Amino acid sequence: MSSAILAVLLILPFAAQAQFTRLPCPPNFRRLLNDELFGRYRVKIERVRPVAPIVRSGEARMFRTIIRQQAKLGPNFAGHHTIVHIGCGAATVCPAIIDARTGKVVFTPELGSATALFVFADSTHVETLNYRRSSRLLVVVGRPNEDESRDGISYFLWDSGKLRLLRFSPLAEICGNN
Repeated sequence: MSSAILAVLLILPFAAQAQFTRLPCPPNFRRLLNDELFGRYRVKIERVRPVAPIVRSGEARMFRTIIRQQAKLGPNFAGHHTIVHIGCGAATVCPAIIDARTGKVVFTPELGSATALFVFADSTHVETLNYRRSSRLLVVVGRPNEDESRDGISYFLWDSGKLRLLRFSPLAEICGNN
């Protein structure tokens, strides 16, 4: 049996178990995730030469390869931070946030994971994690921390090395905002 066929046979049982939430409507994500929203939490974009991330222990050590690779790309969030997308399950990402000035790597309990919503929104591509380098706002379209009651859009603010939930919009509210 070829290694490609074996890989598919091993992955299929896990993919079949993944639970996706299907939206009952096509939301207007262009409006829900516009630049004006991110502009409300604007920060100064700093010219930073990223230092090597500190990956000596804990989760940072476990995911050190991807953290190092993504850190080299430089800041992409909140002025001088880098959000790293670590795959941790079917349609689920476990984000790490790196301070490009100090190399400190943070895994926040407020957002240990984010599972994508299964979206049919015409040709609009929607990310699970939405952010800008010029903003402290992180918008999750999906399910934070595998909590089924949190299917929708969660708005987090990066503040003093932590994420703080600003607002949560459940699926029904998202559908009403077309």
